[in-house]
Amino acid sequence: MFALRLFGALSLESESGPVPAGALQRRRLTLLALLGIAGERGLGRERIQAFLWPESPTDRARHALDQLLYATRRDLGVDAILSSATDLRLNSTRISCDVREFDVAMADGRWADAVASYSGPLLDGLHPAADVEFERWMERERERREQELRRALQLLAQDADSRGDRAKAAQWWRRRVDAEPLSAPATLSLMRALAVAGDCTTAVQQGRVHQRLVREILEVEPDPAVESLAQTLSQPASRTSADSAATAVGASPITLVATGVTTDPGTDEFPAAAPDRPTRWRLAASRRATVLAFVGLFALFTAALLYPARFRSSPEGFVRAEAPATDTASSGAPGGDRVMRAAQRTMDMEARQEYLRAHELWSRRTKDGLERAVVLYRQATERDPSFAPAYAGMAQAYAMLGYFGFGPADAMFPKARAAAERAITLDARSGEAYAALGQALAWEHRWRESEAAYRTALSASPDDATVHQWYALTLAYMGRARESLVHTTIASRLDPLSVQINNFHGVMLYYAGDLPASLRQFERTVIAEPDSAWVRQNPWVLDNYGHILGAAGRTTEGARLIERALKVVPRNPRALLDLAAVHARAGDTARARADFAQADPSHPHYLLYRGLFHAVLGETGEAYQWIEQVREWPLAPLIGVNNDPQYARLRADPRFARVRRSLKLD
Repeated sequence: MFALRLFGALSLESESGPVPAGALQRRRLTLLALLGIAGERGLGRERIQAFLWPESPTDRARHALDQLLYATRRDLGVDAILSSATDLRLNSTRISCDVREFDVAMADGRWADAVASYSGPLLDGLHPAADVEFERWMERERERREQELRRALQLLAQDADSRGDRAKAAQWWRRRVDAEPLSAPATLSLMRALAVAGDCTTAVQQGRVHQRLVREILEVEPDPAVESLAQTLSQPASRTSADSAATAVGASPITLVATGVTTDPGTDEFPAAAPDRPTRWRLAASRRATVLAFVGLFALFTAALLYPARFRSSPEGFVRAEAPATDTASSGAPGGDRVMRAAQRTMDMEARQEYLRAHELWSRRTKDGLERAVVLYRQATERDPSFAPAYAGMAQAYAMLGYFGFGPADAMFPKARAAAERAITLDARSGEAYAALGQALAWEHRWRESEAAYRTALSASPDDATVHQWYALTLAYMGRARESLVHTTIASRLDPLSVQINNFHGVMLYYAGDLPASLRQFERTVIAEPDSAWVRQNPWVLDNYGHILGAAGRTTEGARLIERALKVVPRNPRALLDLAAVHARAGDTARARADFAQADPSHPHYLLYRGLFHAVLGETGEAYQWIEQVREWPLAPLIGVNNDPQYARLRADPRFARVRRSLKLD
C-alpha cells in the first residue's frame, strides 16, 4: 500500500519499505498528483497529455503517456492505476491519497476528519514546467480545497458555539483566522469567542494584529467593526468575567459565511445585509448553473425584461434604452446627481471635496488621473472611515489601473477587491462596489461569481451607467458580444457625455456585426464633438476609432487617429498593434512590422500583444508561440481575442480551445 501526499509538499511513501526510485521521478509523481486530485471521477487521457506534454504532437504525447503508465505500473503494481478507453484514475485500494480523504470527509460532513487530513496548500511549491493550462487548473483545485478548509473550520467553530464549548469554539475560530487572516468577519468571530471564554486581552490583541495586516497588505482601512469591538473589550467592565464579556459582545459569535468567494446553499445573489453585520456572499452551485444555462438563450433580452419602461426598438435593429429623466435633475450632467448624493454621505467637508475631485480624475481613465484618484479616495476614507462611496471609488480606480495595464494586475485587482468588499460591508446596496468586485473576480477568471456580482449591482443601481458598462466589459471578455451590446446601449443612453462609455459602445457595435452603426457612433463621439481636447484626454477612443476605420478600409484616417493616441501613450503595445493592423489590412506588411517594432517589450501585456500581432499578419503558429508564454492573462485584450473578426483564424485553431480552458471560459 502506498500513501500519496498532495497537501503541502508532494510525496509518495510505502508501508512496506522504500519506494522504488523510479517512481519518485518528477514526471511520474506529477501523473500521480493529477490522478489524486481528480479522485474517483478520474482524468481524461487527452487532458493529461495536454498537461504533461503541451508542446508535443498528439501521437507523440499519447506514446509518452503509455510509456509513463507502463513504468509507473511496473514500480507500483499493475493495478495501481486503473484505466478505460478515455480516462485514468488511481486505485484507492493500492494508493491512498490525502486529497481524496479530504474530499470524501467534506462530502460526508466529517469536518474534523477533513481538517485533520489537510496539512498545507495543495501541491505547495510545485510549478508545472511552462504549461499555463496545467498551472491554471492546479490553482483552481488548490483554491477550491482552501475554501473547503475554511468552510469546515467555520462549521466546527459554529458547532462548538452552539454546544457552549467556549474553549473549543475559540480554538476553531483561531484556526479559521489563521486560514484567512485578512477576513474581518472571521476576526470578529474569534474576538467574540475569546471574550466569551474570558480572554479579552487576547481578543483585543487579535483585533490589532488584523488591523495592522489589512493596512500593510491591502493598503486600505480595516473594518471599523474590529476597532469598535476592540474598544468595547478594552473597557474594564468587559474584563470582569466571561459572562459580562458575553454581555458586552453578544451572547455568541455571529454566524457568517467566509468573505472571499465561498458557497452557501440558498441563493445565487448578493443579499442586502443588515447595517450592523457583515455582508454575506452566498452562491449556490446548482441554482447558479441553472440560471446560467438560461442566460445563454435569453441574455439579449435580459435588460429589456428588467427595464421595459426604458426600451424601444432602434433603426439598427438592436435594443435601445431611454435615459431616465431624473438623472440630470440638479447637476446638468448624467450621473452627476448620483455623484453629488454619494458625496453627501459624509459629514466631513474635506472628505467630500476629495471624493468629488477623485471622481473627476477617475473619469478621465488616464494613468495619472487614476493614480491621483486613488490617493484622493484614500484620503477621503482616512478622514471618514465609514464613507462607503469613497471605498467604492477607490475599488473602481484600482480596477481600471489593472485593466489598462497602468499597474501590475496582481497588485491592482486584489486591492480593488479589498476596497470593494470594504464598501459593501459599509453599504450592502453599493452598485459601484459590486461592479468593481465583478471586475476583480473577472481578473481571477471567476466568471460565474463575477456575473452574480453584476446582477446584484444592477439590482442596486439600475440607472448607473458605469455598472452597465462594466458588466458589458465582462460579457465581452467571455465572447458574448451581443449581450454586451445590450448593456453598452443602456450605458450610452444613461451617460451620453462619457467618452469611455460611448467609445466602448462603438466597439461593441462593430463586434456584434454592425460596422456602419459603429462608425456612426464614433462619428458622434469624436468628429461631432466640438471640444476635441476633451476627447483627446482618453487615447483609447482615438485608438478604437482608428481600428474601426481601418476595418472599414479607411486606412489613412485610421492610422492618423491611432498616431494621435500614441502621443498620449507612446510605445504602448496595444495602440501599436492596432496601428499595425490598419496597415496590414491595407496590404503593407512591412510597415505593419515597423509599427509594432516600436512597442515597449517591458510592458506587462507585451507577450500577448506580440502574439496578436502575428495573428493579424496571419502567422498563427508564431502567434501561439507567444500567446502560450503568457502566464497571466490581462482583461482588456480578451475583448478583442474573443470578439474581433480579425482574430477569427486564431479562434478557429484547435489550440484556442486550450486557451479558453486555461481562462476557465469552457
